[in-house]
Amino acid sequence: MNTNTKVAATCKWCDTSLSPSHTGICPKCGKEGKNIVAEINETVVLSNSLNWKRQREFFEENPKIKWLIITIALVSPILGLVFSGISGFVIGLVLGLLSYLLGPRAVTKVREIEQGNP
Repeated sequence: MNTNTKVAATCKWCDTSLSPSHTGICPKCGKEGKNIVAEINETVVLSNSLNWKRQREFFEENPKIKWLIITIALVSPILGLVFSGISGFVIGLVLGLLSYLLGPRAVTKVREIEQGNP
């Protein structure tokens, strides 16, 4: 901010120029009183700042892996029934671990963020 100030004083009665700090009677007319005019010039600089942000979240599916996990979930109990005993247990365990590992790849959370200034 840049500020310029001008102060001028004159006698209230005869308009004689006086010092702004003058007190007492006017040296020209002998009366007391003064008018003070203050002029202030100020420069103000403004700038605008506008930022925007758009955020979108959604789930993106991988249909091939999703159907593979559904198939494993449906087939593993049938295979456990067909191969009873330790072999059925091992096959069910392997298929369960496979679906556990593939599960997070079936659906992914996606976050798109755009930012900018106009």
